[in-house]
Amino acid sequence: MNRCAKPFTFCDDCLIRLAIEGLSTAIALVDGRSRLTFINRAAQEIFGLSPDDLNTPVAQALKDPALLRLWREASQQTEPTMGLVRTIFPTERLLRITVGICRNPDGQIIGRALLACDVTEDRKVVLELTEELARQLLRRPRSSNGVGQVMHLLTPMEWRILHLLGRGLSNRAIARQLSISQNTLRSHLKSIYRKLDLPASRSALVAFASQFLHLLPEESLTFLGEKFPSNR
Repeated sequence: MNRCAKPFTFCDDCLIRLAIEGLSTAIALVDGRSRLTFINRAAQEIFGLSPDDLNTPVAQALKDPALLRLWREASQQTEPTMGLVRTIFPTERLLRITVGICRNPDGQIIGRALLACDVTEDRKVVLELTEELARQLLRRPRSSNGVGQVMHLLTPMEWRILHLLGRGLSNRAIARQLSISQNTLRSHLKSIYRKLDLPASRSALVAFASQFLHLLPEESLTFLGEKFPSNR
């Protein structure tokens, strides 16, 4: 027996629109002529847009220079674009941006979707946690050569991992560069969390590593005749 899809009703359309309107993610839809066709409430707040901006070229409607620069770059691409943008209009925020692409069944681009999540508070939490961890480690007793005693708890491999985390490498990239499996890498990470008394949060460890490694003496990055490149 053939089954027919349920007809799409006005009520369904209304419910979908209400759901999208209530999302905390900012959503702005742009047609093939680069004109705004839809913005939800979050987009009005985060992008500084208003209903009067509908049918307006998006490059004219966006007032923040950093956001406008990312949009212009993304609009020239044929694949989705993602990035972090620090905006100053309508207020100072840190936004995680995605510019998606809408295609018709023939694969032609017919529009784009500009999505944004406000990660300002998330970033503040990570930074505050990182600063507190750094203060705790710096307050610990120091050995005669000026390096905190806690640092001697780490093995050369753990130092290499911490250093690469601070440079922003992913777990897969770190494992590949050090010629170890990702399971072995996870074991080393657990050891680092335990030895440095850190919470088991990769984002906190990455933020900590990127800041705290700059405070270490140059010679503390030398192990077994290998010297890590300095970022200074």
